[in-house]
Amino acid sequence: MNKRCSIKHDGVPPVCPMNEQAVKPIGRITVESLVNPEIQSYLLPQPYYFCNAPDCDTVYVSALGEHLITKDQLSVRVGIKEQEDPIPICYCFNYDRQTIQADFRNKGSTEIPKIITARVKAGECQCEVTNPSGTCCLGDVSRAVKQAEAMHQQGLL
Repeated sequence: MNKRCSIKHDGVPPVCPMNEQAVKPIGRITVESLVNPEIQSYLLPQPYYFCNAPDCDTVYVSALGEHLITKDQLSVRVGIKEQEDPIPICYCFNYDRQTIQADFRNKGSTEIPKIITARVKAGECQCEVTNPSGTCCLGDVSRAVKQAEAMHQQGLL
């Protein structure tokens, strides 16, 4: 994108117009990588922000709030916004909640965090272009592991 056609944001954090919650800055490369091809031409020359509210279908909001991109306009499922499996946890290496839960069900533990960490250290991740949040998944993986471990201890897995 040409810098001359970019709209500068005034620094006031925008909110999602659908739920009035604060949104987080997202790299343009993330948005461009994940929107469906038919949406590409509608992207505005301004920054976009990520709405991480689980109960909101909006994923990306333009800086001025005039363009919303919903989860059905992306090429991937947005884990934080999904209620039914498969719920993606790690986009780079294709791990989902079901896989983590299956490890606990079958083995009582999981090596998935170690595997992902090793691959991240090896430089194999591409979170910026695969994860809708544009960030590393290790925090999400840790939460999913803790949830699966608790379910296993309660006899639910």
